[in-house]
Amino acid sequence: MGQAQHKFAVVEGGCFEPVVGVSKQPSKQPQNNPDKWLTTAELIALAGVSQAAVHKAVANRFWRGSELLVREERTGRGRGGKTLLVHVDSLPADLRTDWYLSKGIKLHEKSDPETSQTLLVPEQAFQNDAQFDADFELARFRHELIRPALVMEKGSPERSASVDDIAAIKHLFPNGRRKSVTRQTLYNWIKAAESEGLQGLLRKRRADKGTHYQKINRTWDAFFAPHIDEAEMARVSDELIKYVRSMWATGEPGWRQITQKSTTRLIEMSRDLRVLAFDGLDVGRCGDTFKHGTQFGLCNVGRRLVERERDYKLIAIKEKDNAVFQDKYMPAIRRDYSSLLPRQIVVGDVHPVDIMMRRPDGTVVYPKAIAWYDVATNEMHMTFALLEQGEGIRREHVAMSFQAMVEEWGLPEMLYLDNGSEYSWDAMIDGFTQLSKLTNSGMKVFDLEGDVNVSKRVQEGREAIVRSRPYNAKGKPGIEGVFGNLEQYFFATVPGWTAGDRMNKKTHAKGKDPVAFKGDANEFLDTIAGALEAYHKRPQHGRLAGQSPNEILRGFIDQGWGKTVLSDPKVLALAFSEEIERMPDRGRITYTPRRGNTITYYADELLGMDRKITVRVPAFNPEFVFCFDGDKLICQALPERTFAVLDPQGAIESNRRGKVFRRQIAESKRHVALLSLVDETARHNKHTPDAPDAPIAATIDAGILDRMARLAGDDRKAFEDENAKRPTPSQWKTGPNEALENFEFAEE
Repeated sequence: MGQAQHKFAVVEGGCFEPVVGVSKQPSKQPQNNPDKWLTTAELIALAGVSQAAVHKAVANRFWRGSELLVREERTGRGRGGKTLLVHVDSLPADLRTDWYLSKGIKLHEKSDPETSQTLLVPEQAFQNDAQFDADFELARFRHELIRPALVMEKGSPERSASVDDIAAIKHLFPNGRRKSVTRQTLYNWIKAAESEGLQGLLRKRRADKGTHYQKINRTWDAFFAPHIDEAEMARVSDELIKYVRSMWATGEPGWRQITQKSTTRLIEMSRDLRVLAFDGLDVGRCGDTFKHGTQFGLCNVGRRLVERERDYKLIAIKEKDNAVFQDKYMPAIRRDYSSLLPRQIVVGDVHPVDIMMRRPDGTVVYPKAIAWYDVATNEMHMTFALLEQGEGIRREHVAMSFQAMVEEWGLPEMLYLDNGSEYSWDAMIDGFTQLSKLTNSGMKVFDLEGDVNVSKRVQEGREAIVRSRPYNAKGKPGIEGVFGNLEQYFFATVPGWTAGDRMNKKTHAKGKDPVAFKGDANEFLDTIAGALEAYHKRPQHGRLAGQSPNEILRGFIDQGWGKTVLSDPKVLALAFSEEIERMPDRGRITYTPRRGNTITYYADELLGMDRKITVRVPAFNPEFVFCFDGDKLICQALPERTFAVLDPQGAIESNRRGKVFRRQIAESKRHVALLSLVDETARHNKHTPDAPDAPIAATIDAGILDRMARLAGDDRKAFEDENAKRPTPSQWKTGPNEALENFEFAEE
């Protein structure tokens, strides 16, 4: 019987190591088994028998056909300051069961492959320490092996003959190996069993197992012991261990680099101790060992110390290589998809295709596929996009792909999307929310991670899509594996395939670029369509059990399954649309896409509106827009037609719009009465109070104004008199000119 087939399991797990004294450093493995060792008082309470009966059984190491595992513990109580403890797993079956049940641990039956006996063992959720379990099983095996000799009288020929018989044959040990036992070993076991019972047959383990007595290494400890105390040595050791752990956690690639850098770090810490004997040593070189007598040799950090802290490398893996962390270290659960129906769960993702193509200008382009994967049937629907340089997948691409998938597959019941940038727009999330509302919850949402609040968020209109955690490949069931199969077995046959590593491409000639796909976009789509057709027709093992996706879908159809379709395809355009606000101007509204010219839309229902409305523009094909007044749908506006200057249809359309507008006004007049605004103003004024007369609160002396006017008049009269006394200036400042005396002007 191997070690994996143990009869019992210890509650609370751990290893049993009797503690002798107090170790200076706690063991790496916790000692958490003593709770299964019962005192005689606990055994009396468990069995419900007298104290004398329990003491007799413990003294004989035997009770009701079971060999008891008994050990002594120094407690200062009892005879000689010792207390006897009995292990639970060595008790009779009924007492052992009662003890486990009292601790809330269920037992189940298990057959022993060697003895064919039915044993009661704890449930699988409760694991025992493997080391103690193996030692306990080995002790039972030894006791059963020497039992024929134990019943014989000590020193008798019969015991000697029995030992000879046992030593003459090979025995199957619990570890699965078959070997013989020498006479001396058998007599040692007999002596131990007679003196200590089953406890004497247990393999002796060091009580200080896992305790590290060396601070750094033997040479370093011995050199610095006369110069510094243990507290200082412990401080240096702790600082060095912390440095080693930090190197692993930071992402140092291997133990060699860490040992070298830790050695130089230890040299620096040793120099800080100011020990003259150390400062007098030669520095040496990296790679010196203890025997060189240098600082490098004395402070040489060995691989064992570094490897002991390798577990901290997990921090670097998590921080720097999330893909490896998610695939190899992150705990995961298993799910069963056998009960799913087609289109019940559809997973969406964007995948770069490793097929090199060239644009018309000769630049290299790799297509990107917007993929939809049906979990129930392993079907794959893919839409390909050849993007310009610096361009990425936009939400309109995703909306177009989703519409194409719905037209072929029908409306999915639940979407499970990647948390990448292609699905991060609020408009995209609102689109699935609107689609859920417009279809009266025809597209329901379920959370694969068990979040009960997802459906509530959808009902409240806040979320209509289940999204996985970032960079969580296992959060998207099945689609990553399908991508790998498509690339390796189907896309690899297409010319221009580069095998996924674009820095190390598959090439026809070494040192040259691979030959690109020869053909345009249409030829590429025809080739990929053939590869996808082969994928859907190829039998798959595993969950499909040798059937192809097409055969699985056919089986569901034969059982009565049918796809869900939309009665009006415009529902998708309404769901995946951009929401803007506009002020109508004589029935017109404008919209400018990110790539394109401004588009003017017109609708008769918008005539005469003088308030802002909400306009929803389809994401990928704005051939019409939906106009809302709040939550009420007003109309569907179409692009306005532009007429030529002499086109008579322009006048006809203008007259038609005028008639529609006048008809709307006439319709509105039927619900109102034309009133006299003068009469209504007078009527209204009768209900409002008149202006009150204000009382006189203060009187201001106005004499100052008269005096100011009189002074102003006196000043003006004095100014006029002074101007009258001044002589009148002459028109010419110089005398008459003789040259002009007889001159006649033409006007004269």
